[in-house]
Amino acid sequence: MSVPSRQSGLVFAFVACGHFLFHLLTALYLTVVLVLEVDWRLSYDELVSLWTMGALLVGLAAPLSGWLSDRWGKGLLMVCYFLGIGLATVFCGLTEGPLTLTAALALMGLFGAIYHPVGSAWLVANVRAKGKSLGVIGIFGALGVALASLTAGSLIELQSWRLAFVLPGSVAVGVGLVLWVLLARGLVVERTQDLEPLPEASRADIRRAFAVLAVTMSGTTIIFTAFTTLLPKWMDLELASALGENLTALGAVITVVYLVGASSQLLGGHMGDKGAAKTAYILCYALKSAALAAACVMTGWSLVVLAILVVFAFDIAAPIESLLIARYSPSRRRGLAYGFRNGLAVIGAPLGVQLVARFYTPADGFFWVLLSLAAIAVVVMVFSFALPRDRRRSAAGEFA
Repeated sequence: MSVPSRQSGLVFAFVACGHFLFHLLTALYLTVVLVLEVDWRLSYDELVSLWTMGALLVGLAAPLSGWLSDRWGKGLLMVCYFLGIGLATVFCGLTEGPLTLTAALALMGLFGAIYHPVGSAWLVANVRAKGKSLGVIGIFGALGVALASLTAGSLIELQSWRLAFVLPGSVAVGVGLVLWVLLARGLVVERTQDLEPLPEASRADIRRAFAVLAVTMSGTTIIFTAFTTLLPKWMDLELASALGENLTALGAVITVVYLVGASSQLLGGHMGDKGAAKTAYILCYALKSAALAAACVMTGWSLVVLAILVVFAFDIAAPIESLLIARYSPSRRRGLAYGFRNGLAVIGAPLGVQLVARFYTPADGFFWVLLSLAAIAVVVMVFSFALPRDRRRSAAGEFA
């Protein structure tokens, strides 16, 4: 294997693993709360609110993480990510009450803020088919979300909710140590130029793209955070008669939702590489708004299908957003550009958590939450029409 191929393969592997672990670890708590409601005698909305500071820090620290990676190297920042989020997750499993758990979740958010800006920029610099690669990486993230409830539920039933944090967190620490060794031995090095440069965009298109994406990605963050927060409780309520109190079965249902929906990552990446990013972006939000609106009035197992459609729409957009940012940012500032994208979570992620905590009621369930998310999806779709036109690749391999 040539050095560039080996480098690309290793970077791809660690970015994929990092995406899987980010979504696995940050979603574990959303199933653990179902047990803490009983153990700590706190309400669901009180427990969900404990994640607010962590969700805030995921966005607040992202621009700094991206900026540091542009200066110090993306491989080194990824080591910090794996070690930090892994130890924070272990800490979650050792807490004795809401105050220490809030601190542990905040640390998880702080170190978790490293992954998306740094991992995305690191990958884009080291692969040729950027859209396709981002799509595959997205599937690993979806797999992490998909397995989070199943992992948490299984480990809780095997021993306790503490093991649901400690074991996955220890795995992340181990991955970080392996990457540290590879960097120290020079088997993974920092790339100063993209392996496959992207075409330059005009200043007007850059300004226009980032102005529109600032709005659309803020809306996306609110919807995604709220939906992933409510999904375990929503499915638990709607399928209670069929599943009872079996957390493993509940986790299996949620796993199916995310895994089936994740198939659209490849579609989104492929359409982005072919120059149909804007079209796909608009269509995915049309689908998302329709599915969320329908979920307000339907019940039972039909909601599983609607949840799959929502995730399917999310996952089409994910690689497209990453590809658009890469196209409209210089390689030397790409970490900061991706940090800006995730910095929007400073507003979006806490709003998503609080939207669930404030609008959920035992009487109405998630009706008002889902209706609000459908409305936000419509706003995002409308703004998406203002993105620069798609640039299609010609037979000569150039964009026109």
